[in-house]
Amino acid sequence: MPKGKDIVDISAGEPGKKSDVQYFRESEKKFDTQQKFSGNKAYSGELRIKIPKKKAKKRELTDS
Repeated sequence: MPKGKDIVDISAGEPGKKSDVQYFRESEKKFDTQQKFSGNKAYSGELRIKIPKKKAKKRELTDS
């Protein structure tokens, strides 16, 4: 996708217990190796997933 902000895959899930990051690891091979993703703290440590920074207590959020 030109701007890289489009949803490219949706899955309703599978039966049984499985974390989001486990499901991502199994399905990421469907995508190009240069594809980047956005996620939450559950995806910490995944190199291809950008996780937003949280504002520190009693401080303003910086541009960086």
